[in-house]
Amino acid sequence: MFVKKEDEVVKKTKIPITQNRLIEDFKKLGLKAGEIVLVHSSMSKIGWIAGTSVAVVNALMEVLSPEGTLVMPTTTSDNTDPENWKNPPVPDEWKQTIRDNMPAYHPDYSTSRGMGRISETFRNYPGVLRSNHPQSSFAAWGKHKEKICD
Repeated sequence: MFVKKEDEVVKKTKIPITQNRLIEDFKKLGLKAGEIVLVHSSMSKIGWIAGTSVAVVNALMEVLSPEGTLVMPTTTSDNTDPENWKNPPVPDEWKQTIRDNMPAYHPDYSTSRGMGRISETFRNYPGVLRSNHPQSSFAAWGKHKEKICD
């Protein structure tokens, strides 16, 4: 599935998107050093990127600088009661097993769900903090990361 989707992205992209181009594009969008920016992203909507999600995160950090703050959602929607799951729903006979065996949330290593590669890459960068909310966490880097993750 991933290969087919990536193939479709390649076909829709005129030239490879580079970190330098992303920096230029983010600046054209009005991003500046020192700003606080919340990013919810999709790699396939950007186009085919040389360096994948790492190039996107690097470009955002370079534009914002350590004086700015980059924030991304890192939700763990699977850390909820499976009774309410709709995407995907699970069979009733699975629900108690899931409840009994779901590991507790930990900001350092609980994986995000449905947030995409850019957010998951960012979450793992050195110097990035993640909030403690077990379902609706955010990760932040930069000058105001502690305040935001509080």
